[in-house]
Amino acid sequence: MEFLNSFFSINQFIPHGHCYLWKPELVYLHLLSDVLTGFAYYSIPVMLVYFVRKRRDVPFDWIFLMFSTFIVACGTTHLMDVWTLWYPTYWLSGLIKAITAFVSVATAIKLVPLIPQALALPSPAQLEAANHQLGKEIAERKRTEKVLRESEQRWQLALRGNNDGIWDWNVKTNEVFFSTRWKEMLGYEDNEISNNLNERVMRVHPDDRQRVTQAVQEHFAKKTPFYTTEHRVLCKDGTYKWILERGQALWDDDNNVVRMTGTQKDITERKRADEALNNLLNQLENMVEERTAELTRINQSLQVEITQRQRIEEALRESEERFRSAFHQAAVGIAHVAINGRWLLVNQRLCDILGYTLAELQLLTFQDITHPDDLDIDLKYVDDILADRIQTYSIEKRYFRKDTSIVWVNLTVALMREPRGEPKYFISVIEDISDRKYSQEQIKASLVEKEVLLKEIYHRVKNNLQVISSLLNLQSAYIKDKHDLVIFQQSQQRIGSIALIHEKLYQSQDLARINFAEYIRDLVASLFTAYEVNEDAIALKINIEEHILLGLDTAIPCSLIIHELVSNSLKYAFPTKRNGTICINFNQNNQNNFILIVSDDGIGLPSDFDLQKIDSLGLQLVDAFTHQLGGNINIKSDVGVEFQVKFTLF
Repeated sequence: MEFLNSFFSINQFIPHGHCYLWKPELVYLHLLSDVLTGFAYYSIPVMLVYFVRKRRDVPFDWIFLMFSTFIVACGTTHLMDVWTLWYPTYWLSGLIKAITAFVSVATAIKLVPLIPQALALPSPAQLEAANHQLGKEIAERKRTEKVLRESEQRWQLALRGNNDGIWDWNVKTNEVFFSTRWKEMLGYEDNEISNNLNERVMRVHPDDRQRVTQAVQEHFAKKTPFYTTEHRVLCKDGTYKWILERGQALWDDDNNVVRMTGTQKDITERKRADEALNNLLNQLENMVEERTAELTRINQSLQVEITQRQRIEEALRESEERFRSAFHQAAVGIAHVAINGRWLLVNQRLCDILGYTLAELQLLTFQDITHPDDLDIDLKYVDDILADRIQTYSIEKRYFRKDTSIVWVNLTVALMREPRGEPKYFISVIEDISDRKYSQEQIKASLVEKEVLLKEIYHRVKNNLQVISSLLNLQSAYIKDKHDLVIFQQSQQRIGSIALIHEKLYQSQDLARINFAEYIRDLVASLFTAYEVNEDAIALKINIEEHILLGLDTAIPCSLIIHELVSNSLKYAFPTKRNGTICINFNQNNQNNFILIVSDDGIGLPSDFDLQKIDSLGLQLVDAFTHQLGGNINIKSDVGVEFQVKFTLF
């Protein structure tokens, strides 16, 4: 406390004003000078701190804070000079000056190494030159980006016009780029599939995966010039599509594969058409191959046509693989068409398809050479794509060649637009499909010819069976023995049952199978008529599933079994004009298993009945036909009689 009292004491010294002899003008001169200098020193740091806080990017901002501290200390010494004019606290004034000296020295020491760094900062002229160079680089980059955008637009439109999906596989990272069309082909949105190789591999059908992997490995080993496969791919809805996939790998200087790019094309419809065609051809060949040599010759002709078609398709696939090599070397016609329909730019293939030279074609519009029957639909699609209702369209249409002949083409069109969205020109891909159209017409004509021939066979078989039935009927007129007469009549009825099957096949749309429900109703109706049954006395109940269709080899044994069992019921189940009911049930309990039940509520079977020992020809036929079907028979005689026949179709 004594030290502090001494430190702040004003009694030890005389005020500083005595040095100025208390002359007012001299005192006020020093007073005003020190006060104004002190306030100036205090305002300068405030502005420096404000500047540093607003300009966070200023380098060495800490030196401004040290300058501010130094200036505040200097201002305080000036204010202390005003104070000591009247109050001689020189110890306090000396302490403040010591602090100012310390801050000044520290600032000077820190400033020495900072000077080279400050000198290294770029001058305004250097910054202006750098900005000018940066501006030039930005302008060049914008120009390059514009060119790249236009190139990308042309490429994307060409891809959409080709209607193929694109993929790009980085072999080193296993990352794969999938185009939007690739994902749309499988039913996915653009953000639903990640860029990973597994997204492509795991969607390949398990039965095709090994074959696809082997094709990729053979191409990587350069055993094949291109990667090409046809396989099945899983879609989003759980179905599989047939895909034609092509690709080309890229090798580095060390002969290692670094990436592979390819396309995928949906060939499901073509595969289905080929499979349906093959199934139909096989079915018809199995039915008629032993009946006529003419049909064999037609089948051989069809096989030749199919082989020719496959060769044509193979040639088209090879042409598609060469498409990207050059516009004028494409295997299909490619053209740029103006909005008014005038041909702007065409390749040589299109000239070959239409028979015009390049100069001749550029004087025409596509309307000039389009068949009148196809022009309206083509123009409708043009209006839709110009109105942005669709992106691309594909149709089959006819053109008039220069020699006035007609050529069938498959036309795929996309629209190229200006950056602002205005239509620029159409990109058209034109494929000659005249040979395919001709082949399809030939196949249709051959199939119609086969159907007519097969119906004629059924019709003649039915007529021959009816002739045999008529002969038996005529012959029965000379038979005196009633037992022999019954045998003749039963044989006649059995032949009638078989003839009825051929008649149904002749009338059916499906030449291989008949509607068995409709056939049984006609068969039983004929039996009731033959036995002169009173429908009021014996009721008939038929329960047969309408969708059951049977082939000839199954329908004949089933019909003869029903014929024999219903005939036995009509003859023996209801003696002395007894009333009753006959029931026929025929159903399919799963995909291939069938159950036939014929029952009545008549007098039933004898207690010692044994099917294996019975001498009735009808029941022996029932047992024989059951074995022919590969089935078994179960007989119940609790109330009336029930015959149950089970068999399976393979």
